[in-house]
Amino acid sequence: MGKPSMREMPVSGEVPEIISHPEKVGVRSLFRRGRESTDEVEVRVGLPPMRTLAATDAPMARPRVADLGGNPPVWLLIGPNYSGKTTFARWAAERTLEAKRSALLAALDPLNRTLTDFFEGVEQPASADPSLTPGWLRALVEHLMRERLPAIADMGGGDTSLARLIGDLPALAQTMEEAGISPVAAYFLGPRVDDLSSLATFEASGFRPRATVLVLNLARVDAGLDPAEAFAAVRRHSAFRAAVSRGALIVEMPRLDPSELALEIERRRLGFGAARDGEGGLGPLDRAGVRAWMDRMERAFASVDPWLP
Repeated sequence: MGKPSMREMPVSGEVPEIISHPEKVGVRSLFRRGRESTDEVEVRVGLPPMRTLAATDAPMARPRVADLGGNPPVWLLIGPNYSGKTTFARWAAERTLEAKRSALLAALDPLNRTLTDFFEGVEQPASADPSLTPGWLRALVEHLMRERLPAIADMGGGDTSLARLIGDLPALAQTMEEAGISPVAAYFLGPRVDDLSSLATFEASGFRPRATVLVLNLARVDAGLDPAEAFAAVRRHSAFRAAVSRGALIVEMPRLDPSELALEIERRRLGFGAARDGEGGLGPLDRAGVRAWMDRMERAFASVDPWLP
């Protein structure tokens, strides 16, 4: 089966519009440690803030889903390597295709652009030279604002282009919203507190879109460890709490089990829907496992469904 097709439409600007058309419509802990004390010194993450984040120990109110006002959503997938960004992008793009909607897909990681192996027409910088990516991202955002397009942009682990753009334009989120598109800052997090670095840095720099998602990737939790315990330090951190206090939503992204199945699907370059439907030679149990994971993804991201493309 070929990759889902995307064709270019002649529009103005440096980056062509992409319209999607479907072709068919880790380590086990040897010893369990006790619960961490809530009195430990907090680890500082991110770059030094321009101003102090408003941290609080008070209970956090459950945030409400921000109304995008009908503006096309632009998902900016932010996080370290192996945090689940590309897996989410694949799932969200397939979901968009199956619903016969359109979206622009962009892969900005200078070294790893896996999205291009699963979809035709994924937009990407012409070179792997990371010094060229910030300019390309700026042109992409300009195009999205001008044409008012929905998009999913996989920023890549360690990519600095968004940080550069935010540094140049601290009011980036407001500028995008005023132009008629709604940025969705999606931070993909494992259990390491250091995974909060981008969140802490960007929020302190003033990049605080009304639509912000904190995605806790359960696939990054060691087998046999309680996810709630694994993410406890992340959830307690002032950067995490401050984001939730101002309206960020928390999503727990489910694990696709067994891990060998996820690796096999990627190795065969199968779409999740194709794997679910029996393409690629997967057996009945594997197909059922993919179907169950896709159902869990729908339930997990139901709280942000109004923001999905």
